[in-house]
Amino acid sequence: MNRRTTAALYLLLVSLIWGAASPIVKNTLQWFDPWLFLTYRFAISTLIALPYLAFSRAKLPVKASDQWLVLITGFISAPLSLFLFFEALDKTTALSGSLITAAGPLFLILGGVLFFRDRIGRNEKIGITIAILGTLLTVVGPLILNGHADTLGKLEGNGLMLLAVITDIVGALLSKEAMKKGINATLVAQTQFVVGFVVFLPLLFLITTPEEAWFTIVTAPWQAHLGVLYMALLSGIVAYTIRNIAIKTIEVSESALYQHLQPLWAAILAVLWLKEAITPSYIAGGLVITVGVYLAEQKRARHPSHNSSRRHAKK
Repeated sequence: MNRRTTAALYLLLVSLIWGAASPIVKNTLQWFDPWLFLTYRFAISTLIALPYLAFSRAKLPVKASDQWLVLITGFISAPLSLFLFFEALDKTTALSGSLITAAGPLFLILGGVLFFRDRIGRNEKIGITIAILGTLLTVVGPLILNGHADTLGKLEGNGLMLLAVITDIVGALLSKEAMKKGINATLVAQTQFVVGFVVFLPLLFLITTPEEAWFTIVTAPWQAHLGVLYMALLSGIVAYTIRNIAIKTIEVSESALYQHLQPLWAAILAVLWLKEAITPSYIAGGLVITVGVYLAEQKRARHPSHNSSRRHAKK
């Protein structure tokens, strides 16, 4: 199996893991608030990351600028983007959250164009514009279409989810830049969890006492702990590591294609497991985003050699 096939399988697995994350987090937030959830999750990840880094002998880069790149990437990729993601799911539905994340790949394509000189055609530009409009429709949809009593809460949650998506894209672009500089992919992936724990632990204790936090953890049911373990191990260490390995081989814009699958996995779980209703704003936003994504991918579908020629030109 060649490197590109392996990278593609890695990204497919990441889409499944992260697609299931929204319903799992939404379910777990009934026992843990976002601050406690994230601190607990980062604590578990850190306990694994530190010995893993020592065993793998991953070393910090020598240049101070590269060290700052690792730390900044770690802060944006995990603590910042995940906090926005958790806060958003606490205020909106898993279905709406998953639909908004559908625009993430298109923001990633734009990032690839701006920072890594990836080329996009006319159809892609039109599709990206339409999909972003669909995302905005999803964000403000509760205010326009639904007429629910908790409209403002959903509006706030959808806005936070959009910020989470944009922040995650910035983290992916910074990770790509770190890979280009030859920085170890494992180091970049694992550092973000240590940074997350260092950032969130003192902030958590500004909100609650250590005794109250511990009591909440030890009295929570096993389902709550299972949700945290899923996010710490699979969605955290496994997914981030294999994503960073994959984008070292595949272009940022091409890796974005696999993220289109995430809302599909999330929607299936949200409807079947959480029993969430499909609202008018979800349908309207979903249709617009689907049209945009379809148009954006037409050039790649018709010219499969397009990305290949770019890859050989870069070697």
